[in-house]
Amino acid sequence: MPTIDELHMKLDAISAKVEDARQQMDFKHGLNDGHNLSSGELLARYEFLKGTLGQEIKETEAHDHHVSALEQDALNWINSIDLRTS
Repeated sequence: MPTIDELHMKLDAISAKVEDARQQMDFKHGLNDGHNLSSGELLARYEFLKGTLGQEIKETEAHDHHVSALEQDALNWINSIDLRTS
């Protein structure tokens, strides 16, 4: 039969594990900010970025400069950066 000290040590070990798990959850919650995008929000963001990219390509090509696939990818990447959270 375990002694009182052994039981207290086991409880302390469990308590430490629970506290570690709680700290990890708090850290992940801080990274997530509690907001998960819905599929509709993701689709709206995609449509906005696609429209913005298309407009930038039209404006660039209007000045007799052909936009390559690499430039399109670079513009798309730049447009995808959310400067409010960076």
